[in-house]
Amino acid sequence: MVSVPRVGLTLQAANWLRLKTCEIEQGLKDRLRLRHTLGDRIIVRDEVLVWEGDKLLFRSKGHIVNQGLIALINLLSGISINNAASLPSGGVNTGYTWTLKNSGYMYVGTGSGVTVGSMTDLVTPVATKAGAQSGVTASPAAGTYRVSWIATWSAGALAAITVSELGLWLYVVATLQAFGAALSPGVAFVSRLSADDGDFAGFVVNVAVPLTVEWRLTFTFA
Repeated sequence: MVSVPRVGLTLQAANWLRLKTCEIEQGLKDRLRLRHTLGDRIIVRDEVLVWEGDKLLFRSKGHIVNQGLIALINLLSGISINNAASLPSGGVNTGYTWTLKNSGYMYVGTGSGVTVGSMTDLVTPVATKAGAQSGVTASPAAGTYRVSWIATWSAGALAAITVSELGLWLYVVATLQAFGAALSPGVAFVSRLSADDGDFAGFVVNVAVPLTVEWRLTFTFA
C-alpha cells in the first residue's frame, strides 16, 4: 500500500487522494494478475428471446431502466417485504403471482424512440396482456445464474400490428428506500426492448400462431 503524505492537505483531501491511489494500485494489480478477482465484479445481462409459434424470431439485449436498478438495491437492503394489504387471513393471495399476471406482466408496443433511464412505461403500449405467463430459474454454467420470465399471447390475441418495442413489468419497489426498510412493492416498469435502439427490426404479428417472449436476467462472475 502506497503511503499518502498529509503535509498541507486537509483530512478530506488526504482521504480522496488515498482513495484514488488505492484505485490505481488495485487496477494495476488486476492487469498484472497479481490479485484474485473472483466476485469483485459481476455482469448482468438483460436478454430477450421472441418466438413466433415454434420459430425463433430473434434474440436481443434489453435495457434495464432506473426503476429496475433501484429494485435490485432495495431487494438487497430491505429488511422485509410487506404484503399485508394483499394477504388474506390464513394464507398468501395467489393473485399476486407472476403466473396469474397480477405481480408482473409484459406488453408489446408500437412506439418509437430510444430507451432512457427515466422511462416508466413504453411509449405506445398495446393494452393486451399475455394469456399465459411462467418463469424459470437456472444455472446454465458454473458461476452463472439466470431468472427468466415467459409470456405467451395466443394466436389472434394481438392484431396484426407492427411491434417496435416490448416492456417488462415486475412486482418490485421502484423508489429508493432507506437501508433496512420494510418494502411495500407494486408493479413497475423495469426493462425495455426497442427497434429504435437497434435491438431488433420491427415485425408484424403473425395472428395465426402464438407469440412468446422470454425475458432473461443472467448474472455471471466477470
